[in-house]
Amino acid sequence: MDPDETTLEQLLRAIRRAAAAPLLAWARPPQRLSGGFWAQMWRIRLSDTSEGLEGELVARVMPNAEVAARETAVQAHLADHGYPTPHVRLAAGPGPDLDRAWMLMDLAPGKPLLAGLSGLSALIRLPRLARSLPDRLARHAATLHRIDPGPLRDQDLSATARLRRLHDQATGIGRDDLAASAEWLEANRPDFGGSVICHGDLHPFNILTDPGGDTVLDWSATQITDPAYDVAFTRLLLGHPPLGAPRPLEPVIAFAGRALAARFTRTYDDLAPRPVDEERLDWFTELHALRMLTEVAVWYAQDEVDLHRGHPFLTLQKPLTALLHHPGSGGARTGREPSGS
Repeated sequence: MDPDETTLEQLLRAIRRAAAAPLLAWARPPQRLSGGFWAQMWRIRLSDTSEGLEGELVARVMPNAEVAARETAVQAHLADHGYPTPHVRLAAGPGPDLDRAWMLMDLAPGKPLLAGLSGLSALIRLPRLARSLPDRLARHAATLHRIDPGPLRDQDLSATARLRRLHDQATGIGRDDLAASAEWLEANRPDFGGSVICHGDLHPFNILTDPGGDTVLDWSATQITDPAYDVAFTRLLLGHPPLGAPRPLEPVIAFAGRALAARFTRTYDDLAPRPVDEERLDWFTELHALRMLTEVAVWYAQDEVDLHRGHPFLTLQKPLTALLHHPGSGGARTGREPSGS
């Protein structure tokens, strides 16, 4: 049997159990959705539904139960507080029917902000993107950071906890260089500026847009930490656009990326309760570089690189490595994120 068919059969049994509705069935065959590298997703509609499971839904099956529980709790909390993210209808951890965690959520309308973007089309659309894209991302980040974390404060979602996990992962796969970078970050941690809900992976492909507005997706990387965590990540991705482009266009794309990153940071500072300072931005930028490089290193160690072909982290290994402090080399970084245009 096809692996997807097996998972869907198990998922349907899990939904029946969680909803206490043994007669639930697919109203039509589920439609596999693309766009994610971590979870499996299907567009579904259930027949004979009880209240709360009607309409077009997305089923998300997640391989890590701990991360799934965090993602589900954060998304439900934010949707209840009016943030533009899909409402969670039903969720459960691994159980007797399905050995992975899952959730059902509202189907978000629209398409990614940069749908269909390639190197050449990016160049054509640069003037409009330079005006609108950084400002929209900054507005979503600033709005998110004003929402009270509430019950999420009780979860272990701090940047310090993330750093400990990165160190353990790097040590476990024999990457002493990455573990040493984690140790440097821990020893040189700046004073944080308060704890807010951070998306952790806020980039254009995690935002769907339609005439009614934007919808922010994928809360698997959420942290409750300094707002610089989000600003640093988005600035890093905008500053190094992971776009396939002919070599002659690469300098143009790089220049545009720096401009996008600088505008995003300025707009966020204008909208947020207080701006983020460069010391914290640099520290969190290096934390994100370490996070992405460690994830890629784990893929190589587990011989899973082919499963992640096309992932932007793979194309960014060189600039990310340049951002790390390497103990024993005088502590000097070989690269730095732009702080202005």
